Amino acid sequence: MIRSPFWQNLFRPAHKHSKQICDLWLATPIFAQVSHGQCLQLVNDMAMRHYQGGEAIFRLGDVGIGTGLIISGSVNIRVGDKTLANMVEGDFFGEVALVIEAPRTATAVAEGDTQIVFFLRPQLEALLSRAPRQGAKIMQNLARVMANRLGFTNTLLEKSHVDD
Repeated sequence: MIRSPFWQNLFRPAHKHSKQICDLWLATPIFAQVSHGQCLQLVNDMAMRHYQGGEAIFRLGDVGIGTGLIISGSVNIRVGDKTLANMVEGDFFGEVALVIEAPRTATAVAEGDTQIVFFLRPQLEALLSRAPRQGAKIMQNLARVMANRLGFTNTLLEKSHVDD
């Protein structure tokens, strides 16, 4: 076999993190039953952002446009002084914004150096236009995720009323 650097680099992905990011997305319930190829196409259009510790990713009341997937670091989801969740690598948050343009219901803050890749509503809308079945799978998955998180939130609210 030829060991030329040209041949060794020929088949590497264009974005060195695309496969890792795709694997993380495919491990989420949002991307259940989405093909690896379709995921890679979506990932290549996603924006990645680096946050410093304490930096807000979004604030309560901001209008959302998409969901974030944590590539490294962690994120606290807060309402006022109360932490609702601590998200780590492979976790996603803000998924409601993929479906509707509405104010955020919490604040997301980076805890330490954090990298996040964003899947935005316009990307989902484009997918629904060009590959309706794949887009419908993601929409169906989103509905399940939001229903599960709503159930969890309702349980937390019921507990807080009982504890009062």
